[in-house]
Amino acid sequence: MKFILSKIFEDKSISKVFLLSLLLISLSLILILGIFTIQQEKQKFTRESALIQEDFIKNQKKTLLQETQTLINFIENERLQTRNLLKKEISSRVNEAHTIATNLYKSYKNKLSDKELENLILNALASLRFNNGSGYFYINSLSGIVIQDPQNPEWKGKNKLALKDAYGVSIIKSEIETATTTGEGYTNYSWQDNNSQKIHPQISFVKIFKPFNWYIGCTQHVENYKTEIQEDILNKITDLRFDDNFTIAVIRFDGVCLAHTNKSLIGKNLWDSEDKNQNKFIQKFISRGTDMNGGFVESLNNFDNHSSLANLMHAKAYKDWQWVIGSGVNLKELNLAINKRKQELRSNVNNYIIRASIVLILSIFFIIIFTRFVVKISKSELGIFSQFYKDAASNSVLIDTSTLHFKEFKELGDLANQMIINRQKAEHQLNIETAYFEQLFENSPEAIAITNTESKGIKINHKFTELFGYSAKDIKGAVVDSLLTDKDTQNEACELNATMAKGKLAELETKRKCKNGELIDVSIMGNPIVIDGKTIAIFGIYRDITQRKEYEQHLKEAKHRAEESDLLKSAFLANMSHEIRTPMNHIIGFTDIMTSQQIEEKDRQEYAALIKQSGYSLLQLINNIIDLSKIESKQVQIHPEYSCVNSILTTLYERFNKQKNENKKSHLNLIIEKPLSNNDSIIYTDARRLEQLLANLIDNAIKFTNKGNIEFGYQLNKAESEIELYVKDTGIGIPKKYINNIFKSFRQIDGSDTRQYSGTGLGLTISHRLSEILGGKIRLKSEENKGTCFYVSLPYKCKTSNLTTKISEEYQN
Repeated sequence: MKFILSKIFEDKSISKVFLLSLLLISLSLILILGIFTIQQEKQKFTRESALIQEDFIKNQKKTLLQETQTLINFIENERLQTRNLLKKEISSRVNEAHTIATNLYKSYKNKLSDKELENLILNALASLRFNNGSGYFYINSLSGIVIQDPQNPEWKGKNKLALKDAYGVSIIKSEIETATTTGEGYTNYSWQDNNSQKIHPQISFVKIFKPFNWYIGCTQHVENYKTEIQEDILNKITDLRFDDNFTIAVIRFDGVCLAHTNKSLIGKNLWDSEDKNQNKFIQKFISRGTDMNGGFVESLNNFDNHSSLANLMHAKAYKDWQWVIGSGVNLKELNLAINKRKQELRSNVNNYIIRASIVLILSIFFIIIFTRFVVKISKSELGIFSQFYKDAASNSVLIDTSTLHFKEFKELGDLANQMIINRQKAEHQLNIETAYFEQLFENSPEAIAITNTESKGIKINHKFTELFGYSAKDIKGAVVDSLLTDKDTQNEACELNATMAKGKLAELETKRKCKNGELIDVSIMGNPIVIDGKTIAIFGIYRDITQRKEYEQHLKEAKHRAEESDLLKSAFLANMSHEIRTPMNHIIGFTDIMTSQQIEEKDRQEYAALIKQSGYSLLQLINNIIDLSKIESKQVQIHPEYSCVNSILTTLYERFNKQKNENKKSHLNLIIEKPLSNNDSIIYTDARRLEQLLANLIDNAIKFTNKGNIEFGYQLNKAESEIELYVKDTGIGIPKKYINNIFKSFRQIDGSDTRQYSGTGLGLTISHRLSEILGGKIRLKSEENKGTCFYVSLPYKCKTSNLTTKISEEYQN
């Protein structure tokens, strides 16, 4: 029947169809369906009233179940994202530290010794902090030795391979395995406080540093972010907006309300709250929430007069945080509305019966009269109808023209559809372009701020907040220049803003102030946004160049040290030339005299003695140069054995007592102090190198002492673990400003050719290096014009294996 009617009306004029339809259908419907419809509506309403209420409850339960699960999923997602951000942060920090160490190593590996380079890298990383000072870097060797740990400085130099977490996991071993296997990676472990039973999960990221067989690491407590995450989630849940009948609640297991649509309940303990029938609704809510899949709770009325709660709620526990999350609806208003609607419909049905009876009679009379009139005006109404559909094109809903049978309606449908399609295309293209900009803006690695021509903030990206600490709320409407500049840079910022306001591109390297007051080095590139030839906003890009500035400073310092080293070496070479020429001139001069002239035997003996002394001085100079060269290149061979300190000192006494007399310093008193017997003065060391070390110190003491005493000997420390040898004089002393550089290579207090005392300045450097090679250390005390005392500390009666191992580790390798 439907097909036949559609074919009859296909492409027919609406006026003709309307004429026939109105006559036939109006009369038929009014007569046939009038009374039948009234009866059906009454029965249908009765049935549907019950179904509507039943379906509503069913649908609401399904909706509440979904909403509760959505909140659970939201919490899980926020936790996961925060953990991922934490991992990303610590890996980024370790990569930054590794880059600093790598750059320092590459820059100074040919200029500094390994020990000095290690200290330079350790000092550079020790001072680095982040996360308000709680974040730091630690460095361990691949053998488990702690190189540097700012949180546990007492661990330095100790082997911590046996260190385990609260569950017995070997922390250092896991980190070494990760570093050596993949080069870098994350490790997880749990740490327990000494004064409590609480266990804190931690994440660390380590990365191998191959030049020294180290790995650099950083660790963070996961729990540090827990409170912040919870507060952020609760704020977001509280700020969700629904209609008055919908409720969201987060209740802790002890009954404290953490979040609620009614904010007045937040923070209150609702454990003993009761509904109208004195049911403890919150206790039931928590109990049902802790079931495996949660459950529904019904309440008859409000509790404690705090606020109206939903009559139907779904509760589900989030056990990790001891929360019960619920969503609910208030059925009271729904029931009132349904009852009211029932009464209205009953009244309407009764009125409809009366009106339908009257209309039935009148319709038959008037339908024939008005049919022709309606047909006449239908065409004029179609114009209004068509315009209506044109206006309706603002709604993105297409008309299915295949369902239209009238020619006029098809034309209107095609027109409306074409308008909607065109608008959809334009909206789609606009959405794509907007998405491109938003993604580029938010994910840019540079900090970006968009301001108006008066520097008032419009929009900033995430990197801007990360760099300066200001949020979008802080920047909105505020003068950005006043936030980022101090007194010294305000005028500069004004000039920069004025330049960009004129439509010109501007670039500048300067300092800007963070929210916490810290000044950082940045490069700024400002680009005006121009529309129709007028600057409407400014696009500012900020790049953090702090590391580059620090690197430039390091380069300046390295250049200064290199220039200083060149000057020292030049002074050393000039001094060396002088020291070589002097004995050589003596040797050549006196040799010429002895071979070219007739001289007396007495003079010949004196000249021969001077030639011998000059040769000895020249030989000693060459030996010092060779020794220093061997020490610097680590080619000195150490032959430790049990040696008697008393014998070494006696040999030195006999040697220098004779030497001072030959050097016209017989008036000086040479004193030797030997407090132990020969058997008790035996130590395990290289006797030849120890004698060389002490000889340099005694030779220096005689050289720089014109009157008084030179005393040398030894003493034991209180624990008798070290023997401390000393050389003391009453000479000219050393000024305080030169004491720190006295053991450095190529340095002398007086490096001029006209200086009073000869020498190359290598003796003390060699002595210092020899003390380290022998497993000891050297220090001095000096007062100008009163004298100097050098102290050399060595292990006393240490085991052979210990000394040999120490020498091997620190030097021979």
